[in-house]
Amino acid sequence: MSYLGMLFEAIMMMKKRVFKYIVFGFMVTVLLWSCRKIEHYPPEPQISYSGFLLRDSVDYLGNSILTGTLSFRFIDGDGDLGMPNLDSLVVGDSTTSNLFFTLYYLKDNTLIPADENDVKTPLNYRIPYIKMLGRDKTMKGEIRVTFFYINFPYDTIKYTFFVVDRAGNHSNTEETPLLVLPTE
Repeated sequence: MSYLGMLFEAIMMMKKRVFKYIVFGFMVTVLLWSCRKIEHYPPEPQISYSGFLLRDSVDYLGNSILTGTLSFRFIDGDGDLGMPNLDSLVVGDSTTSNLFFTLYYLKDNTLIPADENDVKTPLNYRIPYIKMLGRDKTMKGEIRVTFFYINFPYDTIKYTFFVVDRAGNHSNTEETPLLVLPTE
C-alpha cells in the first residue's frame, strides 16, 4: 500500500471517530433536553402588561395617523388560548372574540368608560388558534395589539383588558397606566 493510501485511510478513520463523537454529543443533548422538568401552571390564562408605545404612522391612503401598540405577556397552563378560524367573522363580535378591552377616558379627574361607537374602533379582538404539540401544553408568549387613533375624541385614556381561553376560563384583568395622547 502506498504512502498516500495509508494517509487517506488514516484520515477516514479520524473522520469516523470525530463523527461518532458528534453523534454521541447530539444524542446526549437530546436526552438531557427531553428529561427537563415540565413547569405546571393553572388552566386559567395569566396575563401581565408589558408596555404601550405611541407613534406617528401613515395609513394605507398615505394619511398621517397616531397609533398605539399595547404589549402584554401571557401564560396558559393547558394551552387552549386562541380560537379556530370561522367562515364569517364580524370584527368586535363578542361571540368570536377572546381578547377584550375596555377604554376609559379622563374627564374632570374621573375615568369614564368610553362608548365603542365614539372611538370608531373595535375593543374586542381574536387571538388565533395555536395547537400545542408534545407533552408540555403550556403556552407562553407576548401579544401586541395596535390601536388607530383617527379623529379621536379623547386626550387622556386608559385600557383594561383580559383574555378568555377555549374552555371559557377568564384571565386576570390587567390595565395600562394613564396614557396622554398628543393633541393637534
